Amino acid sequence: MTRRIRPSAVATRQQTRTLAERVPDVVGTLRAAIPAPPVPPGSPALVLLMGFPGVGKSHCARLLAARIGAAYVASDHLRSQLFVAASYAQEENAAVFRIVEGLVERLLEEGHRVIVDATHLRASARASARSLAERRGVPLSLVLVVADEADILARLAARSRARAPDDRSEADARIYAAMRARGFEEPREPYLTLCNGPALDSEIERVARDLEARWSVAI
Repeated sequence: MTRRIRPSAVATRQQTRTLAERVPDVVGTLRAAIPAPPVPPGSPALVLLMGFPGVGKSHCARLLAARIGAAYVASDHLRSQLFVAASYAQEENAAVFRIVEGLVERLLEEGHRVIVDATHLRASARASARSLAERRGVPLSLVLVVADEADILARLAARSRARAPDDRSEADARIYAAMRARGFEEPREPYLTLCNGPALDSEIERVARDLEARWSVAI
């Protein structure tokens, strides 16, 4: 029996192919919607946030971006702008991250510090950013966001009941459990850890100061 493909799935696949063929045009359209300072505060740099669903990466990314004057690129937010009903299929993921990479490169060319908000749990997911940083000659820093297990599960449960206006993630407790089982592939280079908890303000300040110290040495 031939498997019947839903019209919505067919439309999403076609949209994915179209986006993949028009990455430069899509990047140009989306660039204006990326939060970034009007004037970059320092030399360009790239920061990848890593972490499991529910740790509060997006919240931490916004706070950190405001503190260090960085542009903020979130894969979940871009996916929600590009797809009405995201499938998270391999082809779709590839198209989304090609657009993320295009936006990051554009922002680096403009002289911005850039924070990229995605899980980045596997080395393969970080490879393109590492290559981009090397190609552009900018420092790459990795920041792992962590939180207490009880807080993570409570956050995911709250998301399933009522999604916050700025929450674009589709991850739930089931996806979190699957990712935890797969594990975190440690980067080969040193990375920073940011704890999303009661002392978050001081954590943001600590990580910001550490990043700025690293960048001052790299100049």
